[in-house]
Amino acid sequence: MLIGKITKNGKQRLLVTIEENKGARVIDVRTYNVINDGELIPTQEGIALSPEIMETLIGFLREAQKRLIAA
Repeated sequence: MLIGKITKNGKQRLLVTIEENKGARVIDVRTYNVINDGELIPTQEGIALSPEIMETLIGFLREAQKRLIAA
């Protein structure tokens, strides 16, 4: 299930999806290549996280954002 898409550059997109992995639902954040006809092909560049771990990651990202803005 697609949640959102970010354009990295002309040939790549970053997709956030909810996927099934070994019987568990995970949040997948992955780079996709765009091929000539606009089709998106997943790459190995990505990470699949449980909802619990994702909450921790969101906290880390918010802290990194605060420090970057303050610098």
